[in-house]
Amino acid sequence: SPPLPPPVLLAMHPMAPVLSLLLLALLCASPTLGFKQSSPRVRRCSAIRMGAENQFSRRGLFAAGGAAGLVLLSRPEPSLARGGPASAAELERLKVGLGRLNFLLDNFDKETTVCNPDCARSPDVVRSYLGLRSTTDPLFQAEKIFSKAQDNLEDVDDLEDYITASEKYTMALSESNALSYTSAFGEYNPGGGKDAVEKYLEKAREEAVKARDALTDVIRILGV
Repeated sequence: SPPLPPPVLLAMHPMAPVLSLLLLALLCASPTLGFKQSSPRVRRCSAIRMGAENQFSRRGLFAAGGAAGLVLLSRPEPSLARGGPASAAELERLKVGLGRLNFLLDNFDKETTVCNPDCARSPDVVRSYLGLRSTTDPLFQAEKIFSKAQDNLEDVDDLEDYITASEKYTMALSESNALSYTSAFGEYNPGGGKDAVEKYLEKAREEAVKARDALTDVIRILGV
């Protein structure tokens, strides 16, 4: 008969029940999961830990933990995968980028109009302020900073709001990018013209406002 696959062999091991329960308990004890203390996931984990502690003595858990510990050590920590925490310089980039976005929105018509000598709208300026034109822009790949900065949060209860704000920024960034690009070519598209340029540029501005507001929330939650 063919050999049994590794999962089946593991399930047949006499220590399988101990190792399974121990593994679940230790995984639930990981501080990097980032779940709120009142969440169903955490309540289930608490029950698992209590079950493990009641069924096995503390000494027995440590004695049986060798094999399970090897599995845990082989699992990469989320913080390492993200490369966090974010550095002070990276957090400063977010603040500088927010200041630039505020300047753009306060002076939108002037900043998006170029005269040489005739005046015309320049929707691509919006993409520049959003960090989509140059690697030297403060908000260039800001999403990567958001991911790393999860490890800068002092209160795990802020994680949900932080992720929501980060996602809102990413969505608004994508929309503003697409609308700015459409506006730039609005005059040359079929049925387009200067009215089309203005229409899509205004929509790009509205999305830039959403991005600014979301970035404001991110910075507030981070406390920088």
